Amino acid sequence: MDIRVLNYFITLVQTKSISNAASVLHITQPTLSRQLKELEEELGTVLFHRGSREIQLTEDGQYLYNRALEIVTLVNKTKSTIMPAEEIAGDLYIGAAETQSLDVLAQAMAQLTATYPHTKVHMQSGNADHILEQLQQGIHDLGVSFGPFSQQKFDSLPLTNRDNWGLLMPRQHPLAQIPNPSLKDASAYPLIVSAQSNIDTTILAGLGDYRIVATYNLLYNAALMVKAGVGIALCLDGIIDTTYENSELVFIPLEASNDSLQVLWKKGTSLSPVAKTFLDILKEEL
Repeated sequence: MDIRVLNYFITLVQTKSISNAASVLHITQPTLSRQLKELEEELGTVLFHRGSREIQLTEDGQYLYNRALEIVTLVNKTKSTIMPAEEIAGDLYIGAAETQSLDVLAQAMAQLTATYPHTKVHMQSGNADHILEQLQQGIHDLGVSFGPFSQQKFDSLPLTNRDNWGLLMPRQHPLAQIPNPSLKDASAYPLIVSAQSNIDTTILAGLGDYRIVATYNLLYNAALMVKAGVGIALCLDGIIDTTYENSELVFIPLEASNDSLQVLWKKGTSLSPVAKTFLDILKEEL
């Protein structure tokens, strides 16, 4: 597969039509149609349904689109980070869990981009499973996650974790009306928990019967479920602001509930000059 043709395919999907894509790419519609037809013949499959006003991907087309984005990202990232040794320039890709403890990373980013004006940082939020997968695939340079990780697969830099696990619930919830409710008290109600596989399940250990009614990747979506009455969410403090006047939700912290927090990178990987410089700055900040 030619990278140029993958870019054509990505543009087609994002612009929804051959005419729009051809205009963006500054090529003729017949040329674009021929290139895409040849791509389908090379792969031996149909990538999108013809005849509709907007492009509708087949199952194989959706799979190729997801993979094409990863491939093109890796190619562009490689080009941008291979710079002369005396010049720190290029892109830094970081995947990070939602946490208020990322302020130290933000300070390091500010120093990096101010000191080296030809650098750019790309931050993508996600849960630990997604971050570790992207690190393994080389899409992210660095990742920030909570909890256990494979020391055989990743090197790490520990961060100070100021986040606590607790319960997010409606302000009028029965648990919010009693002093110091416990997780045991919460187990009597439907629970919404993180979908990531490395969540510290010891938090729930020993509770006996409890019911998990939903999972989430990002806490904003969990907060919407809490507001709708789906359940109460086991989550980290400081991500959803419950302190403002008329907030519908309240956060109840749990005792002794901190998880480890660390910056990770793939073991054995030769980090780009930008990533190495960022880690040096971060160590100084820490």
